[in-house]
Order: sequence, then structure tokens, then C-alpha cells
Amino acid sequence: MISELNDEEILDFLMNSDFDGDFKPEEFRYLLHKWKYFYRILHGRYELSKVNHDGEIRLLISDKETLSRSLYDTQVESAQKSDTINSMKSRKLTLKERWSGKIILNENENKWI
Repeated sequence: MISELNDEEILDFLMNSDFDGDFKPEEFRYLLHKWKYFYRILHGRYELSKVNHDGEIRLLISDKETLSRSLYDTQVESAQKSDTINSMKSRKLTLKERWSGKIILNENENKWI
């Protein structure tokens, strides 16, 4: 009786049955083997998806760390350039710079640009 059912019907029976009735020990053994079969399949799928999601999470965390480092470096560079610009605004131009129309950078200003 039970061995004639297909896998979907057996799974439905296993999920919804209270196991009341006259079942032979061979039928219970068959249902137990089928349950073990279904469990292995579903557990394997679960583990596979879990591993895939963990890998994606690790990849996203590493991308986040890379982007935060890049953002920090960009902010530091921007702050250094704005400091250089502010220091250049406050200094007076030399006669040579006025005559040529070009700003000559000092050693301190040159290393930040």
C-alpha cells in the first residue's frame, strides 16, 4: 500500500499523518527509510545554501572594509589638500611669482600636492 505511492505523496503522508492505524513493521521501516532520504536531501540543500550565504557575507564584509579604507584615504588626502590651499592663501607672493604669474611651491607645500 505505502510502497506504491510516489515520493510527494509519501512526504505528504509523513508530514500530515498521526501514524494511527494498522501498519506492518515493514511499512514503518519503509517510511523511516523514506524520511531519512528526504531529510538527507533537505539537510544537504540547507547546508549548501548556508555555505553560499556565508561566503557572500564574507565577500560583502571584505568589500565594505575595502571601501571604508578607500573612503578614509580619500578624506585624508582631501584634508591635506585643503590645508595646503589654506596655507597658500595666507602667504604673500614673492616678486618673482608676481612677475611670472605662477606660484612657486615651497618644500612643505610641494609634498602635499
